This record gives sequence, structure tokens and C-alpha cells, in this order.
Amino acid sequence: MDNLRVLDIIQGDSRFVGFDAAGSVRLGGDNWATLGIGYVNAALTSTDEAVPRIPPLRATLGVDVHAGALTLRPELTVAARQDRVFREETPTDGYALVNLDASYIWPGQHRAHVLSFTGYNLTNALYANHMSFIKDLAPEMGRGLKMSYSLRFF
Repeated sequence: MDNLRVLDIIQGDSRFVGFDAAGSVRLGGDNWATLGIGYVNAALTSTDEAVPRIPPLRATLGVDVHAGALTLRPELTVAARQDRVFREETPTDGYALVNLDASYIWPGQHRAHVLSFTGYNLTNALYANHMSFIKDLAPEMGRGLKMSYSLRFF
């Protein structure tokens, strides 16, 4: 055998209750702060047992700062511990992530050049995504950087 888990997934009646909300406030000029928050409580109706892979309470705060053609967006994401788990699941700890997006636009007639940088998990936090099938085998990605260039025509 290759020691891989075999899953027998059976449907059951369930109840999902939750919310997902987001709001933005203008800080001045073209600068904005955005807050998002979401929560789900899901259970099987026959036993009140938790449904598998339900995300924990999670909130995101981001700020969009514009300075001419440069845009910066620092973002903080915080997730609570998820310990209301299905019988064969393991709990996951809470975590906080810091991300940063930056882009610069060179406009032209009927086109725009866009250079973007994205920094993920800048504090290199070790965390598990509760919704992942392999969360007990592999954590989520550590610190990362992505650079991209695009040419947009209009």
C-alpha cells in the first residue's frame, strides 16, 4: 500500500449560519481603508457535529495609498483558532499575515504599462489553512515575492 488516506464522503443534512461583510472608508484624496470580516458555523442537523473544513473567524484590514502613478496596499489578515472540528479533523491555530501590493502605472495613448510587486506572508508566519485537505502534512506558503508586468490596451 502507498499509505494514502481513502475518504468515503457521505452527504448529510446540515445547517450553515454565518456572515461576510466588508466596508471601506475614504481617508482623504484617493486613499482608502477597507475592513472585511467573515464567519461560518456549520453543523450536521442530525448530531450537531461540525461539518468538515469550515474556515475560522477571519478579518482583513487593508489600506490603499495612492501617490501619483504609484499605489501601495499593505494588508493584515487575522484568523482565529478553529477548534470546532469534524470527528476526524484536527484543530488549527490562529494566525496573522502581512501582505503588501505595490504597482506603478506608466500611461500612454490607448495603452498603460503596469509594473507590480506583491509580497506574501512577509513575516514568514507558519500556519495551516483549515480548509486544506493536506493541512496536517504541509503548512501554507511562507514568505514570497511576485513581480509582474502587463501592457494594457484600451
